[in-house]
Amino acid sequence: MVKQLGFVLDSNRCLGCGACIKACQINHSLPSALSWRSLRQVEEADSKHIRRFFLSTSCNHCANPECLRVCPSGAYFKRRDGIVLHNPEKCTGCKSCTVSCPFGAPQFNPETRKASKCELCYERIDQGKLPYCVQACLTGALQLQEIHQIEDNKLLRLTAPKPSLRLTRPSVFYKPPRETELK
Repeated sequence: MVKQLGFVLDSNRCLGCGACIKACQINHSLPSALSWRSLRQVEEADSKHIRRFFLSTSCNHCANPECLRVCPSGAYFKRRDGIVLHNPEKCTGCKSCTVSCPFGAPQFNPETRKASKCELCYERIDQGKLPYCVQACLTGALQLQEIHQIEDNKLLRLTAPKPSLRLTRPSVFYKPPRETELK
C-alpha cells in the first residue's frame, strides 16, 4: 500500500485561534495577502440540535490531485509519502491550478506572479519534525497522520462537494463535532 500523509482535525478541540495560520505565514515568509491555511466557523442546526465548530484547512494533498492533472507546465509532482509539491521554476502563473482545485488550495502569489501552496513542511517531515501548523496548534486539534491507518467510521471527509471527494480523494479528515441540544 502506498503511504499517504494527511491532516486530521478534531473539530471539538479547535478553538479557532488561528495559531496554525500564523505559524505557516511567518515560517514560510508569506506576504500578508497570501495564506496557505484558512479557518472558518461553521454552524449547523436543526430543530433539536446545534453544532458550532471551526475548520482549519489547507492543501489536502489529494491522492488524485487536480492541480497536478491540469497544470500545463508540469509544475506539480507527488512524493512517495503522498505530499503534493509545486515547483515554482516550472510555474508559468497561468492559474489553471488555482481555478481547478475544488478546495482552493493553490494560491496566486502577487509578488512572484506564480502559484504557491502548502507543501506540508516536507523539509521538516524529512527531519522527523512536525509541520509548523501542527506544531503551533495549542490544543492538539490539528495532527499529521498516515491516512491509511485511520478508521473511516470515526472521521469524516468534509471539505468539498461529494463529486470532488470521489475524484480527488483528499487526505484530510475531521473528527465530527459534538451536537448540543437546544433548550
